[in-house]
Amino acid sequence: MDDAFAREVTLRSLLKSKGYEFDQENQWWVREWTTNGGQEKVLEVCMKTEDGEWNKLMMTPDGFVFSAEAISKGVE
Repeated sequence: MDDAFAREVTLRSLLKSKGYEFDQENQWWVREWTTNGGQEKVLEVCMKTEDGEWNKLMMTPDGFVFSAEAISKGVE
């Protein structure tokens, strides 16, 4: 198994273990956070970019991205 494939398998397993689910329509991994007794929702999205790197986005359910970072060391 080459290093890139092994990294991909490891990251996907980690995402699943952290509660992310794969969104087939958007082709990204997502988990939902709620606050204020469920009145507000935030989506935490991990997505692979065209150049093969992974980014983590924090966004509202309607798509407003308010935080983005490259994740080279893993997912917290």
